[in-house]
Amino acid sequence: MNTPVTIPASLLKWLKPEAVNHLRCSQVSDHEFRVEIMDEPTAVVPGPVAMIGYARQFHEGAVPSSDEAMRELRAGDDD
Repeated sequence: MNTPVTIPASLLKWLKPEAVNHLRCSQVSDHEFRVEIMDEPTAVVPGPVAMIGYARQFHEGAVPSSDEAMRELRAGDDD
């Protein structure tokens, strides 16, 4: 469930201002959810440059071209 919710002002006053960005919500039941304050800030999502070299883990030697990789992926669609 990804429905946006509003945090009550009383809860915001109780929280430290920087902690508001580090809340984790989890649904407990159909009508109840839990809010937890995370100790660590959320991990930074890596950008596209972080993926350079990732394909080399799966291919020995030269990494296939985009056309070859797409042919391989499309071949799996028939399975």
